[in-house]
Amino acid sequence: MFIAAFGLFYYNTFSWLVGSWINNEYYSHGFLVPIISGYILWSLRKELATIEKKQSQTGLAVIAVGILLQGIGVLWSIRFISGISLLITIYGVILYLFGWEFMKKISFPLIFLVLMIPLPIVDIIAPPTQTLSAIGTFNVAKLAGIPVERDGLILKIPEGSFEVAFACSGINSIISLLTIAVIYAFILEGGMFMKLTIIISSIPLALAGNIMRITSVLAVSKKYGQETAMNYFHDFSSLLLFCVVLAGLFLIGRCFGRLRFKKIF
Repeated sequence: MFIAAFGLFYYNTFSWLVGSWINNEYYSHGFLVPIISGYILWSLRKELATIEKKQSQTGLAVIAVGILLQGIGVLWSIRFISGISLLITIYGVILYLFGWEFMKKISFPLIFLVLMIPLPIVDIIAPPTQTLSAIGTFNVAKLAGIPVERDGLILKIPEGSFEVAFACSGINSIISLLTIAVIYAFILEGGMFMKLTIIISSIPLALAGNIMRITSVLAVSKKYGQETAMNYFHDFSSLLLFCVVLAGLFLIGRCFGRLRFKKIF
């Protein structure tokens, strides 16, 4: 009965989440987040079974906060608030039924669920990252001997002009790499400072990878022409450079010699 009521109460929120994962390219990884969280919870099942379950009345207060946020989200049609409300209500229910010790043990897979909620930050972050990508590409291209001029977000070479558009801002890479970095930090054993270093490093790594990707497009355009660069190399370069920055992320983790992979498989 409770599950049915919960599902009805958050039906529109679930629909919005699934629709965002399908239609929003920046959150296409959203389907994987609850699956990963579920797997981590499953891997902890033996440890969770040994924890004494003690109900916490604080959970009721947390549930009340979640319901209040849902009311605000629905009333003002602010979908991401409804998404946050969903998670807070889940936290409250678990806290009320199983207690603080149980909640502490599963804190990571629950907090990780935040990454499945599309937050209204893309439009805020994209313009600065577009500018950084344009400036960075201009300087790297110059160092590589590519004759390039910059006019705002437009990069000009003799073979043609290229705009560092919204889609080329690097936001997609930042969100994807940040999600991977959070998982990577979790499965490595070590101090919080080391884990935060891994997570934070994903942002400059993603930006650097985006700059190198745009520079590589300019280089291919200079060598083989703009049409070849845009029609054949552009999409491939995204995957290629993302693999490079992914390797860089893993290398940063390996630099912390005392970190070891947790046994979660």
